[in-house]
Amino acid sequence: MDYRFDGTEIARSESLELWASVAYEALKGIAHSYNSTIGYKELAIEVQDVTGVRTNQLIMNWIGLVLEIAAQRAVDAEEPPLTSLCVHTDGTIGDGYEGAPKFVPVTTPVPADPDQLAAEHRLLCYQRYARDLPAGGGQATLTPQVAIQRRKESKSDTDLVWLEDLIARGSLSIKDHIPFNTHVQVAQLFGQNLKGHQRATIRLDDFTEVWFPKMYKNNDWENSLSEDGETITMIPVPDGAYADVMESKHLREYVLTFGHMKSRPGPNYYAFLGVFKGEPEFSDNTKWVHRRVADTIHFDGSDGGFSFESTILRRVQDDQIAEAAGSDPKLITAIQKDFDLGVFRVEDQTGTTKIRGSAQRVFSKAVKANYGGECAVTGISTREFLVASHIVPWSDDENIRTDPSNGICLSTFVDRAFDAGFFEIRPNGRTSVRWDKVKNDPILKAELRKIDDVEIAKPAVSAPDPAKLARRIELGY
Repeated sequence: MDYRFDGTEIARSESLELWASVAYEALKGIAHSYNSTIGYKELAIEVQDVTGVRTNQLIMNWIGLVLEIAAQRAVDAEEPPLTSLCVHTDGTIGDGYEGAPKFVPVTTPVPADPDQLAAEHRLLCYQRYARDLPAGGGQATLTPQVAIQRRKESKSDTDLVWLEDLIARGSLSIKDHIPFNTHVQVAQLFGQNLKGHQRATIRLDDFTEVWFPKMYKNNDWENSLSEDGETITMIPVPDGAYADVMESKHLREYVLTFGHMKSRPGPNYYAFLGVFKGEPEFSDNTKWVHRRVADTIHFDGSDGGFSFESTILRRVQDDQIAEAAGSDPKLITAIQKDFDLGVFRVEDQTGTTKIRGSAQRVFSKAVKANYGGECAVTGISTREFLVASHIVPWSDDENIRTDPSNGICLSTFVDRAFDAGFFEIRPNGRTSVRWDKVKNDPILKAELRKIDDVEIAKPAVSAPDPAKLARRIELGY
């Protein structure tokens, strides 16, 4: 039975049409990111959540019909085969894909293998829609699980020709979605022959390690990757074998991260997640936070040489994170005392775990009071949506970390746009959206238009320092 959110029944034909409309748009959204796919179960949940129409039937009994309708819509619109982006949990496309409606604008020989066919069709989708398509137009890519299975079948895991080709190519990007079976294969990228290696890290030099975190629930660690892929939080499981490791070891500096991904059904594999750097501001002896600073590694021949370009990432939502972070009443008292004396310097203190959150408490209280508890751009006054946003970021000058003239009360949306570089506040106190950064997102454009060329509200005291606003822009934020 199919039913609406209010419990009333709905005809299956009507359900399928509603679900297919959502699936069609969802698949186009997936195509915006190169080499992205979506699972049948994920798509089934999404179409029910968006439409408010649910069913008691098993997914296998109806999702195929939804995809057939979505596929025909793509044909009618002369779009590439969007349903190639929907795969089973084991990474395969399923035998039914061969008979699905398709509009293929390029005449090419049709591969006998449905997964290779789907890979080529996914590439057409990415070439039409992807915002991050590599130079040269990308290449047809099997899902990681299928790629590993094919290596086993062809015994290419033994001769490792694919690995030699990768090294010869000279780079590995997170966008490549190349899976690795073992630590040994990853070590060979860096000229090391480590047969049987199982440890969590491989030391490359004084500052850099290869790291193999388990990205799923296990008995030792809770490692979580943020939704945008830019941070990994590492927490030892209480009473686990490594519960006290952070009390005796230093936060890692640079880690070339190959996350161990569990796939059931289908083989497990290691995925390159990027180069991460330890974040002492948000780490302590109970958790380590790593932020991604590069998404590509470059190889220098076959002697193990490597390099990466460490980008200075804008610290998106750092102030929002800090306001939710832990604090220490004694630290707050000490920082408040300095603040009252006009001393706004806050030093990084090794071994002190709550300095950032404590300083933010003092800073936030002053900045929000200055603006009467309202966003300086939108006027929003609901406190759950407000943040005291630094002008010159915390990481760039420890002398003005609690200076109220270095802060503006913003809503969380405006703060995000500010930190991500979509929006700036000029020294004259007027806002300016950086339209060159805004891609094809009509809803985002509409929201940003509301805050473009707006004069920010004047605070009671400690107006934003024009020199600090200019300095922020000079720093590239």
